[in-house]
Amino acid sequence: MTQSKYTEIYNEIKNKIISHEFENGDYLPSENQLTLEYDCSRNTIRRALNYLMQEGFVQPHHGKGVRVIYKEHKKHDLTRNGISGFKQTAIENGYTPHTEVILFTDLVIDKRLAEKTLYDEGTEVYFIQRIRYLDDIPKSMDTNLLRKDLIPGLTKELAAGSIFQYIEDVLGMKIGMIKRSITIGHLSELDRKYMKTENYDCLAIITSRTFNLDGEMFEYTESRTNPDYFQFNTVAWR
Repeated sequence: MTQSKYTEIYNEIKNKIISHEFENGDYLPSENQLTLEYDCSRNTIRRALNYLMQEGFVQPHHGKGVRVIYKEHKKHDLTRNGISGFKQTAIENGYTPHTEVILFTDLVIDKRLAEKTLYDEGTEVYFIQRIRYLDDIPKSMDTNLLRKDLIPGLTKELAAGSIFQYIEDVLGMKIGMIKRSITIGHLSELDRKYMKTENYDCLAIITSRTFNLDGEMFEYTESRTNPDYFQFNTVAWR
């Protein structure tokens, strides 16, 4: 199953911006031009542009069009604003990523985990722990709990790549929304074992809940992040 049309357009325009086909300060083609180029409706174009605006790639100028406002991030600015997975985000930020899976098993959500994750008690999930590397330096240790009924066939080998890519390109399930929160926590023994933490006694913890287009949560993740590679970025509009 192919990705939705607006997601396809969003990704293509975003890649053109990142690759400098559209430079900072350029105006995108008009809505009319884009509807002809992509053979779609105005609403589809507007939805794609809205995602680009929310992520800080473009800004609408009344009476002029949609202007590119993207500038490349410096190293160590690993921006996590949108719905992209770790691998795509890392590449966009100029890193060479790879993933080491240290645990891959099945789990049934108990009362304690139900309160923490907001999954229903009794839900069967994959329980995965992964070390995420940027340029061979451990950036984060991610703990993922993914619903088995919505993500069948997931393997340790697939988890070492891009789970989001498997979900969208192979299973055909569309990612609709990610809710994230950020806290600061003390180092655990696992952090000290797998992460580069000699200069710190704490790290950033990014908690994510990911929903499909039907509004069903299929992933709960805690990403314990090396402070060297953490920077909070957000875009606000009024």
